[in-house]
Amino acid sequence: MGYTLQEAARLTGFCKSSISNFENGAEPRFSQLVRFAEVYRRRIEWFLEEGKRPDEPVLLWRDKPETESCARPVEMEFRQICEQYHRLECLMKASSRQSWPPVADRFPAEGNPFYRARTYAEKVGCLLQLGERPSQSLRQVLEEDYGVKIFHLELNEQGSAISTYSPRFGPAVLLNAKSKAWRRNFDLAHELFHLLTWEQYVMAPGVDEGTRRFPSALEEQMANAFASVLLLPASPLKRRIDAVRGNSMAGGVSLDVLDEIAREFGVSLEALLWRLVSLYDIPPDKIQEYIARIPSLRVIRPPRQSDKPDKFPERYWSLALAALREGRLSLAQFAKYVDISYHEAQLYLREDEGFTDEAETIPLSAS
Repeated sequence: MGYTLQEAARLTGFCKSSISNFENGAEPRFSQLVRFAEVYRRRIEWFLEEGKRPDEPVLLWRDKPETESCARPVEMEFRQICEQYHRLECLMKASSRQSWPPVADRFPAEGNPFYRARTYAEKVGCLLQLGERPSQSLRQVLEEDYGVKIFHLELNEQGSAISTYSPRFGPAVLLNAKSKAWRRNFDLAHELFHLLTWEQYVMAPGVDEGTRRFPSALEEQMANAFASVLLLPASPLKRRIDAVRGNSMAGGVSLDVLDEIAREFGVSLEALLWRLVSLYDIPPDKIQEYIARIPSLRVIRPPRQSDKPDKFPERYWSLALAALREGRLSLAQFAKYVDISYHEAQLYLREDEGFTDEAETIPLSAS
């Protein structure tokens, strides 16, 4: 984890000499092992396994923190909740309805990279059936139909998202809970590009482990182009803008009106402005001028409100509750999986006492 001896002692509650003894061969008591498992976010079995352990899944950061002490704990927690989600799926024999990835064709290897990213986004958008406002349905479709594990954690230093793909637990994305809703929408679409092209870029033969954690500048630019087109599909966006422009004598659209449209599509005004480059052939340097005026716009318009996302997806919660009610998870395990206290976990059992085999059912007749 990159902890110093002092940090490990503070986090575990053990004295430095005890930890030093463990490092030199002394065996901890079971209660101490439990504490180590909590701090290092590992299963207890991990400490007892012999031989070579399975390879850790590669984690692809967007804006990775510069200090390893900030990045490593987040990575460990992300891996842990992915593994917990996978164990819940195994316990409840639950799987996604569609296989991953959702497209059979690989990302085109030849041609202009941004044109390829845009056309690929159009294809993915149609296949996922995201509708005219994709930001409203993207997360739900990925979670419910394709089993993508999407979590939210508060990232304190840089870092807006992480994506990973494991043969064991499948595709997963971690988003920054501190980000605004429109930033999370864009980050999710951005990370979707990386997940769809995982074998072509991230795990391509000859790519070393260190490089895999840092996408190239071109890959990031392609991911941005992909996200922009996916969230701002050409036909509905042009139809919306042209309707407003048609009412304008000058044929233009003001920044505040474009801001309203950006809100409708669940993206930032800056993202919408960059989309105009390909839709209306506006030079990039002109877009930069418009972006520079955004701060003055914020003075006369109230900031957009944003919800605080839940740490775990709804499906994760549903599986955990079902596993508890069927006796497949103990109360202590349930509390750990959903990150609540043991006392709070007990409330779920008390509230659930009426849900027995004889519970009242609601008759539904076919019309």
